[in-house]
Amino acid sequence: MMKKISVLFIILILVVGCGNSATDDAYGEKTATLDKDVIKVGMELQYPPFETKNTAGEPDGVSVQLAYALGEYLDKEIEIVDTRYASLIPALETGNIDIIISSMTVTPERLERVDFSDEYTSAPLMVLAHIDSKVNSPEDINDPEVKIAVKSGTVAEIWAKTNAQEATLINIEEEATAVLEVAQGKADIFIYDPLSVIRHNQNYPDTTKAILEPLPNTKGWGIAMRKDEDELKERINAFLKEAKEDGTYDEIRQNYLQDEIAEFEEYGLDFFF
Repeated sequence: MMKKISVLFIILILVVGCGNSATDDAYGEKTATLDKDVIKVGMELQYPPFETKNTAGEPDGVSVQLAYALGEYLDKEIEIVDTRYASLIPALETGNIDIIISSMTVTPERLERVDFSDEYTSAPLMVLAHIDSKVNSPEDINDPEVKIAVKSGTVAEIWAKTNAQEATLINIEEEATAVLEVAQGKADIFIYDPLSVIRHNQNYPDTTKAILEPLPNTKGWGIAMRKDEDELKERINAFLKEAKEDGTYDEIRQNYLQDEIAEFEEYGLDFFF
């Protein structure tokens, strides 16, 4: 009797297992992004004027409008998915989002996991330093006495690990907290984009200094997608080329970036979008 029960139990397990495998085959296959009616675009909505929310709490900003313009070009509906920056690439890999448009710099480390479009803007990294820090130029950063505050998961963290291995790296989840570390003298520098460096220096003029010299070995921002979506990459690159020529970029600059462009001109810098 026990043998019969054991045999029946094994058969039941096999049947259930086969059923699960069939379900996985039926629903587990990844659908190519261009075959979807709705494309989910991941971005962290905490970086105005690029990725943010308007007064109604809806996604807005440069990257949001670029995403909607891409949707029109591809004849697809766009859904913006607010995602913490450090979770964007994992979300893309697992299929929770389809592409990333979130001021994400193209790096060799990221290219090992995902693919990128052509750069849609240049965005050098620059430095916010404590007023009394010994760091006065990029050449001063890679030093055992230098403490670098970075926002976790950003290209600043990647850059520091690669280019400033002698310095002490302090990983912090929130940008504002990392800036405060510098303003209070607990860290020597904070590495980020020039627009943010200028703004943070304006917020803490008595305790910080802006070092507006681009760090070496940095590139611009690209639209990230999963590996092996070659047709999607080709279509996105074609869109970016057209958007720079047909007035799409000009309209976005006019609507969202006039103050920032004026700030850059005041500092003698070329604006990067």
